[in-house]
Amino acid sequence: MLSADTLYIQLFATRIVARNLRSGESQVVQRDPKSASPRMLVAHFVTSQLEMKQAVQSVHRGLRGPHVLLHPMERVEGGVTQVEFRVLVELGRGAGGSRVGVHVGAPLADEAVPQAIRDFQLP
Repeated sequence: MLSADTLYIQLFATRIVARNLRSGESQVVQRDPKSASPRMLVAHFVTSQLEMKQAVQSVHRGLRGPHVLLHPMERVEGGVTQVEFRVLVELGRGAGGSRVGVHVGAPLADEAVPQAIRDFQLP
């Protein structure tokens, strides 16, 4: 049985960094300035969705939807709301993720990403 690719995607206000843990391939997708606001990483959902799809497609070419861990890298001061978690999960699913998790905190080592996806539950 083929296992799905695992993607670790770091979301910044000005770029998305996507890495396929199986292949080691990484790509950076520049974001449109209207995608984020001074308070939130996702201010314009449709534009952000297109950017996320581009990021996923840049490192994943398999037939099965990848497992995706989204990691907001900034604009999380004071915590992440349930609404923000939901937006990030929807971005990952809309970009083709078959299983999506969100991580808030320090960057993860590659070995920790699959477990973070398995453990994630919407608050």
